[in-house]
Amino acid sequence: MGAQMTAELGHERSGGPASTGHGMVGSGVALIAATVFAVPPVSFAVQETRGDECLVEVHDHGGNVPDGSTLCQVASGKVCTFSLQLCRNQPGCVPAAFEKTIRTTGHCHPRKLEITPTQSPCGSFVGIKVRTKKNGKKMGACTIRVAAKSSDKPARKDIDTITLECLPAGPGPCPIRTVFLILMENNDWSSIKDSPSAPYINRTLLPTASHAEQYYNPPNLHPSLPNYLWLEAGTNFGILNDDLPSQNHQSTSNHLVNLLEAAGLSWRTYQEDISGTACPLTNVGMYDVNHDPFVYFDDVTQENDPSASRCIEHVRPYSELQTDLINDTVARYNFITPHLCHDMHDACPPLNDPVLQGDTWLSTEVPKILASPAYLDNGALFILWDEGGSGDGPIGMIVLSPKAKGGGYRNTIHYTHSSTLRTVEEIFGVTPMLGGAASATDLRDLFVSFP
Repeated sequence: MGAQMTAELGHERSGGPASTGHGMVGSGVALIAATVFAVPPVSFAVQETRGDECLVEVHDHGGNVPDGSTLCQVASGKVCTFSLQLCRNQPGCVPAAFEKTIRTTGHCHPRKLEITPTQSPCGSFVGIKVRTKKNGKKMGACTIRVAAKSSDKPARKDIDTITLECLPAGPGPCPIRTVFLILMENNDWSSIKDSPSAPYINRTLLPTASHAEQYYNPPNLHPSLPNYLWLEAGTNFGILNDDLPSQNHQSTSNHLVNLLEAAGLSWRTYQEDISGTACPLTNVGMYDVNHDPFVYFDDVTQENDPSASRCIEHVRPYSELQTDLINDTVARYNFITPHLCHDMHDACPPLNDPVLQGDTWLSTEVPKILASPAYLDNGALFILWDEGGSGDGPIGMIVLSPKAKGGGYRNTIHYTHSSTLRTVEEIFGVTPMLGGAASATDLRDLFVSFP
């Protein structure tokens, strides 16, 4: 961790008495409410620097990070950016009411110092941008004088002085919290990229996302089921067919969702065209059971029992996803399988074009995820294909996340489904690395900071 700097406090108060010192965010700036609060000592720990950028984490006088105060704003150029959560639902405190009165000394460039209300994946903050004079390792120290004015009547104001320094440090804050994975079917990347049948993917997603140009299914792994199993366990267990769970069920407990549960992390799969009243162990309607890897594990299905409670709890109809997104009740790991007319597998009327059908479905469903609190709070959405249409690929891997590089970024690093599994394990901090994930290259290059 980088060097810590203690705030230098010097108050000028008017309009009300001081409190006993509680109700502070540990930011060096008092919460302005019905009374003016005394400010306890605080410090700043730099979490990450990249060239002329830095991230700073606020600690209270006990060395703790207050809830909601983890900092995650980054500005490009010669700007040291950090954010302070000032209000935390305190009555009478409105971020937009804080005045932009800042004076600096030391190595800050005063013309480029500003304080503005902003929204971030970490919550609602007032962000402070500091242009530094140095490029590279040491970015210089500066003193910031911030005047904050409350919106209540009569108006009260408080002025604090904060000293900080940006130094090189370790990984940045705000790790990826929630994962969504949408699995599409049976297409080479060459049949998706620049295809007139995929306007949403090409004109909307790719210009804003990160994506991989050299992502493959594991060598010679076909048809669908072995690839779905690989994403859950890092192996296909020798299976090279699409038989039902009654023929291909596995007794091992060594697979991803067990690692998640052991770590206290929730998981759910949303399968389109199932009822949710029973564990779906056979094909029903447009639901294809071999696109649902979880029902191939005995510890999920209680050895192929349609009434298995664990299966029914976690294997849910896709129709429930929108409600869960709105209510912010999605799991930490969410595996999404469209039905056969929506996953680019089958040609279905009226479009009779599998790629166009899937692209149209994505155009209506992806925006629901991207607008959800779970995604906006440092979520990550992976859209990928199970296998190549004419071999092992390349196949598609598209990443959308507040933490992704985005902006049309692409790379040519060689990836497989083992890479995705390893990435998910690293995001959630679970071990051991399963099967092929142990030796795989993860997807971190598609992100600005990872995990």
